[in-house]
Amino acid sequence: MIPLPLSTDNLSACPECDLLIELNPMREAGFISQCPQCLHVLEHPTNFSIRKDMLCLLTGLLMYFPAMLLPIMRFTMIGHTEAMSMLSCLETLFITGNIGIGIVVLISIFCIPLFKMTLLLFVMSRVYYQIPSQYLAFSFKSYNRINAWGMLDILLLSFIVAAIKLRDDAELLAGVGLYAFLVLLLASALQTQLLNKNLIWRLIECHQ
Repeated sequence: MIPLPLSTDNLSACPECDLLIELNPMREAGFISQCPQCLHVLEHPTNFSIRKDMLCLLTGLLMYFPAMLLPIMRFTMIGHTEAMSMLSCLETLFITGNIGIGIVVLISIFCIPLFKMTLLLFVMSRVYYQIPSQYLAFSFKSYNRINAWGMLDILLLSFIVAAIKLRDDAELLAGVGLYAFLVLLLASALQTQLLNKNLIWRLIECHQ
């Protein structure tokens, strides 16, 4: 007797060890799906997973505007004190004629993080409250395409490099905007780590 081939419709590869695993619907509220080989967490309970992501998203959106508008750093050089914010830095780039760099900073630092958080919040709020929408798949595809273009971590690295170079010539003080930026960066990184794309796609299929 020849065994029938297994259906691959319900199979998924573990992102850590590539083991093929049959995904079963999670029926228990506290159930967590793990890879039997490497114990990597594949899925959290549906509502729990989405609530965590939405909490990170709302935290990021709350910190976005203080991080961009409030002073990130105050430096004193030769008795002159100046406060520097992301908005003032962008304005300086355009005033000094660095239009190309200013456009790159405007898109990668200002526009893309806000746009991708808004897109993902739209998708997750719709699937969480089970509100059908024909734009769910398009919005989530758009989020995945632009997700790699956010450069908040590179911006933090530039802050560190600038602080190291100026520490011998000027007195530096961290502003409120820097703390808001750090929280924004942490919330963004945590949200990306916790996002379960397979779960979101399955929920989108159910709510379109």
